[in-house]
Amino acid sequence: MVICGFFQTVEFYVILSVVAAAVVALAALPAKRGEARLLFYAGDLEAAPTGAEASEPMLYAECSDDGAVVLRREGLRGITASGAVSLAVTVIGFDVTIQERLSAGYSNDEAVTAAVFVLDFFAPERYHVTYRSDDAGLFGAFTLANRPGLRIAKRLL
Repeated sequence: MVICGFFQTVEFYVILSVVAAAVVALAALPAKRGEARLLFYAGDLEAAPTGAEASEPMLYAECSDDGAVVLRREGLRGITASGAVSLAVTVIGFDVTIQERLSAGYSNDEAVTAAVFVLDFFAPERYHVTYRSDDAGLFGAFTLANRPGLRIAKRLL
């Protein structure tokens, strides 16, 4: 009967509440995100129509039937045909961080206002995408559910 008396003591209830708090804390931990993958993409530059001014910085994403995502970056300023626009993409689970890298090119070449990328790593899932351009001081974030025909337009701020 001495052992049964322990279940009625304050110490027992303190230990029980600590164990319950530990179980709740373990259940609330986020799932493991997985390893980071780093991918690089070069953009196809598109020249501005004659006499046209650069539009505001925009990002357009279109999901194709084969699962790839065509990303179009518009509103480039100070980039010429001899320059380059590339992306460094970091994928951790379903979180995608895209870092834009700009190279101006020769000043006497034709100006370009858009770059197109084909991102081929997406699965038919929902992704949280963050787009950063430190060179231009721009940022954008959106959720992408990779389904054929889906189109997203996002203004970069």
